[in-house]
Amino acid sequence: MYFSDYQLESTDANTSAPQTSSSQIIRYLRWAGCLLIILSAIGFMFQSHADLLPAYRYWVGLAIVLALCTGGLACNYWLRERTGARLFFALGAAFLPVQVSQVSAMLYAYIQGVHAPQPEYSWLQFAGVQPTLIAADLAITGFMLLAVSYTSFSMLAKRQVKTLMQTALLGNLVLLLPIREGYGLPILIVLLFTGINFIERLFQSDHTMKLVEGVTARALASLPLLILIGRSLLYPMSFWLAIAVAAIIATIGIVDIKRYTQSALTVYFGQWLGTLAALSIWPMTVQHFAGLSHNVYSLMIPVALVMFALSTQVAYHAKVYRSLASVLATILVYAALLNDQAFAPMLALSTGLALVVIGGLKLREKAPFFLGQLNFLGGILFYCGYVVDAYSNAPWLFSICLGLAVLILASVLEKKHQIIAHTVGNYLNELKSWE
Repeated sequence: MYFSDYQLESTDANTSAPQTSSSQIIRYLRWAGCLLIILSAIGFMFQSHADLLPAYRYWVGLAIVLALCTGGLACNYWLRERTGARLFFALGAAFLPVQVSQVSAMLYAYIQGVHAPQPEYSWLQFAGVQPTLIAADLAITGFMLLAVSYTSFSMLAKRQVKTLMQTALLGNLVLLLPIREGYGLPILIVLLFTGINFIERLFQSDHTMKLVEGVTARALASLPLLILIGRSLLYPMSFWLAIAVAAIIATIGIVDIKRYTQSALTVYFGQWLGTLAALSIWPMTVQHFAGLSHNVYSLMIPVALVMFALSTQVAYHAKVYRSLASVLATILVYAALLNDQAFAPMLALSTGLALVVIGGLKLREKAPFFLGQLNFLGGILFYCGYVVDAYSNAPWLFSICLGLAVLILASVLEKKHQIIAHTVGNYLNELKSWE
């Protein structure tokens, strides 16, 4: 009996090893096939055949989508293999936003005319397409988008098909709009990113959306936003577009990336990339509205505030962020004071008070606490200059006031010296326990 059981266990172990190796080979083959299809499609778009009309490029892309859907149907109904079917339809759904973007380029060229700003790459220009053909392409793309996206989402994440379809249709509708410049494009990008980000947070409560199929479905729903951002970078960069892209990179790199991966290296890299993007927003704003010069120290104080705010969201080195923000704020405040910039004294007092209260008393950190006191002292000393000027006009009055203050201080020390000594001792002991 024991020998028979051992034989069965040995047989199972021997048969499981080939299955594992074969599954790895199948996985590698699928990855290779996906890369070949994607790279081939990208290579066709970048070749920019001189003798190929813009409308024909759309039809070649549509043929690729139909071929992928045919492969998915063959896997599902002929081979009875669901994984391959899901993969084929996912690739087809991923190619459809590219088709939508091409139809959008046709609409843009037709509405704006020959003088419309066009990207330098000829393979992205769709001028000279007739309205009838644009309408036909639009109808075909809409039908394919509904059919292929619904089939793909049904295979990948059946419980969230409705939400995924709404997200995908909204993204492709925004991608279809013939807007390439002005204030409209950054607004559309920010609104679409906000909507997708909100839906992504709702998906966090569904464990099936964290599986490979669920992550693939979420990526497909977010693909129109990525294409919209990538397409916008092919045109001259405007100030508002740069701000929108930097804000999105900062949000993803610092806040959102922690929801998608547990890799410490990825989170660390994303944090620094997001930090650089967030810190670049305010200098770009100052440059756009005021211009950078030698006396903009007070205008750069928000950079320190941004670092302090980022310290509440980052996964690593939060204390370092606050310390660097405190040092930067101190340097900028004293530079503004020495340059006699407007509102520099009030800025020193407010910055010092904020660092003392938030960084010191609330977070119990020494660097913001002492640097905040230094900032506050700088503001006080600036106003003391007015007192010195007034003293030169009436020295006897200030001498009397100083004498009265000294006498009152002596009386307070006489009456409260034990309480003061005890309070100072508690204060020093409390500082020792801070970080």
